Amino acid sequence: MQEPPPPLPPDPSPPSREPEIIPVGPALAPPRLPGRVVMRDSADVAIDAMLADMYIHATNCVRAFGDFQFAVSATPESEAALMRLMYDPSFREFPWGRTRLWMVDEVDVPPEDPRHRATRLTETIIACSGIPENQCHLLGFSPGLGEYEKLLREHLGWREKGHDRLDFILLTLDEAGRLAVLDEAHHDSEALKSLALPLAYFQSARLISIYAGEVKRPEVLVHTTRWARANKARIMPTGGELQWYLHTSQLSPASPASPTLPTLPSPPLPN
Repeated sequence: MQEPPPPLPPDPSPPSREPEIIPVGPALAPPRLPGRVVMRDSADVAIDAMLADMYIHATNCVRAFGDFQFAVSATPESEAALMRLMYDPSFREFPWGRTRLWMVDEVDVPPEDPRHRATRLTETIIACSGIPENQCHLLGFSPGLGEYEKLLREHLGWREKGHDRLDFILLTLDEAGRLAVLDEAHHDSEALKSLALPLAYFQSARLISIYAGEVKRPEVLVHTTRWARANKARIMPTGGELQWYLHTSQLSPASPASPTLPTLPSPPLPN
């Protein structure tokens, strides 16, 4: 008699369905963003916390699935985190040999422009981490998004059904609080041509981490919090987790950062 197949390994990042707030003291209430909000004392410590969580998550995914599917929006705001990942001894054992690197988006600017995502990835992770080049997939306007998605689906398809999704997506907020890759209302002032993975890849991701440390003014966080709560269905992964990383110097004790924000209904998921 044929034995039944072994059960699927547990998801290394079980989803947290209720928003989790990491307290920072009575005077500085963190914004009530959807998902988990991690507050630290400074931008450097917030980056450390995010990368430490990423390291643990990558290790767990390699143990459970044999690889780590990592996608990043390599914005100018991401550079500090990407560089820290390269030179900090704490991440020396990061499983780059089992990591497959993907791009979330790209903008149509020359390679020397600081907004060019592929250049930033090439000069940081690809140049310094030791990741095999054939595991790095750069997004470009030629051949375009269709071929890129086909390659992505091909590699994710090697996994058991239900686990064929991106393990980790790294995003950032800019100084104005914009998360352009998921916020259709926020566009570059120059109306740059851009490419981005479809929303379905974000909604199916195992973990999305957003570094918000470049936001300087509390009122910007208030605006971003209202937008995020109203668009929870767009940015919250189904069966995954969403995490925000901030630092206390972004908040003012007098700021109405969140307890006073109304609960806004989430729009339905797109078909």
